[in-house]
Amino acid sequence: MAALVGAVERPHEPITLDETDMALLRALAGDSRLSQRALAREVNMSAPAVAERLARLERLGVIKHYGIEVDWDRLGFDVVVYMPITLEAGGDLEPTIAAFRQIPELEELTVITGQYDLLARFRLSNHGHLRELLLDRLWQIPNVLRIETMLSLGNLIPTTYTARILGATPGLAEPAAE
Repeated sequence: MAALVGAVERPHEPITLDETDMALLRALAGDSRLSQRALAREVNMSAPAVAERLARLERLGVIKHYGIEVDWDRLGFDVVVYMPITLEAGGDLEPTIAAFRQIPELEELTVITGQYDLLARFRLSNHGHLRELLLDRLWQIPNVLRIETMLSLGNLIPTTYTARILGATPGLAEPAAE
């Protein structure tokens, strides 16, 4: 587990945002395609002022990218699999992490506490795809000692986490220091 320390992304220092910044983030979380003019109307500012705010949020790393949300079921990737993984103690984990990064179906790989070392989330097309992933790829990764497989039956909470947390978390938008 200690060997994973270098591979884990470190948290960033929190940044103080004002209510206008939060309003912009909430609007973009709802629809990242909104134009700067539409955002300006939303927050009652000029489009150039909104552009400056967005540029600042991007520079600060608050906005990492603008994207889309894909309905993977409609594209034939409707099997979600969680895999708690135990790694061999003392092995060189650089090739292990590099091998995981090469798997296109890997949605998320998290270092966790408890009896496992990693928790992987995969999006697959069917059970044959799962079998191929396990037998032909995952078990070939160096230092993998144990894998459990848990199939998702469906989500109970919508995946719109960003919009939910930005709109519902008291104290998230502290007033900016003047």
